[in-house]
Amino acid sequence: MTAPEIEVPQVAPVESATPGTSRLRRMLVFGTGFGIAIGKRNLEVAIVRSRASGPSLLGVTSIVDFRSRPAAEWGAELLGFLAGANARYLTATVVLPREETIVRTLKIPGVADKDIQGAVELQIDTLHPWGDEEVTWTWMRTERDRDTILVGLVRKALLGDYETLFSEAGIGLAAITFSSAAIHAAVRIWSAAPASLLCFAVSNEQERGRTEVYGESTARAVYSAEFALPPERALAISRSELRLEPGYPASSLAEALPLPSGAAAEYSPIAWSAALAASAPLVTRFANLLPPDRRASNVRKQLWLPAALGALVLLGLLLGFVVLPAIEQRRYLAELNAEMKRLEPAALRAQSLDRRIALDRAKIAALDDFRRRPQADLDVLNELTRLLPPQVWTNSIEISPDSVVIAGEADQAAPLLKLLDSSPLFQNSEFALSVTHNAQTEQFRIKTMRRNRTGRTTP
Repeated sequence: MTAPEIEVPQVAPVESATPGTSRLRRMLVFGTGFGIAIGKRNLEVAIVRSRASGPSLLGVTSIVDFRSRPAAEWGAELLGFLAGANARYLTATVVLPREETIVRTLKIPGVADKDIQGAVELQIDTLHPWGDEEVTWTWMRTERDRDTILVGLVRKALLGDYETLFSEAGIGLAAITFSSAAIHAAVRIWSAAPASLLCFAVSNEQERGRTEVYGESTARAVYSAEFALPPERALAISRSELRLEPGYPASSLAEALPLPSGAAAEYSPIAWSAALAASAPLVTRFANLLPPDRRASNVRKQLWLPAALGALVLLGLLLGFVVLPAIEQRRYLAELNAEMKRLEPAALRAQSLDRRIALDRAKIAALDDFRRRPQADLDVLNELTRLLPPQVWTNSIEISPDSVVIAGEADQAAPLLKLLDSSPLFQNSEFALSVTHNAQTEQFRIKTMRRNRTGRTTP
């Protein structure tokens, strides 16, 4: 038994997406799908072009009595139909007849994708009625309940027969799937699926007289069945299985799927759902029974134009926001450095002149200070001569720029401090040393500060 992989990587579910994510999902809808629904006698065919705004139907046809005709004959007819729609590059997504497949839903909570195959393999023999006959199966997670997986099974010999038949007809196969997988993907391309869904399709081939029902509800993530009963009876049974109210409305499958724009022709809803699922490869996920090494692909051919346009847009953004600003900044820096070099000699000359002017000003200030100092010192001597009484004898007078130190003898030295502070030239007078007493006099050393002095002589 073999277990092929699922068709394409999955994006975030629409139900849980934020508004921004939903818009992004719609922007990624781009492609053309070629769907084929295999009937008992006929092949129903649809070609769909999907864009963010919605799907459009490019063409529909039926290949009548394909089982009784040579494959090359009806294959040429089908290739001519593709050529008329300018879509010969497309590969087909084929939906097997419902009665030839077994569809099961399994609840497997908390199991990673890489472990699903082993978990299903353990119980695969209990999922089909074909005994020891070899089967091919595949699986996909349901969007409504991520712990529920949808498993499709088909006899391996039958799958091989269909592959051979389409190969003889010259039709490349991208996927072979079952109806419920295609419907599940198609209803979610542009919007979220409703809370509950119940739809049906009646075969157009009158001799079959069978009703296929597809549904979703909170009780069952996916429900798929085919009945040899009238639609009313089949829907009543399906409502019970889905735990829906007895009067819950049902719609035709064509009404439940996204409607094509401007389509007047009748089309098979099964083929339409297959084409829809194949037309948006960047956002859809559906189960594929065809092994990966036997799948033909037209994704590259479909996406070369948007990829080229995207590359051009990215190149423009790169040029506009990275390359051109970098070039402009480099040019601006080069011009700035050149201007700095041009002005550098003048700036150095200005700095040299500033230093020379500051030095000359200091020299002038020093000369002025020396010029004014002798007159100020003479004023100090004159003031001391006027202030000191005749009985005061001075041994020395030391005149500094900011102070005067007087040493001498007097009958009483203490009154001299107040006498000096009364002068407009002196302040803060104090004894520099302790007063010493002789037999009749007191020896003193007084330091007094010159008024209005900050290290410069006042004229």
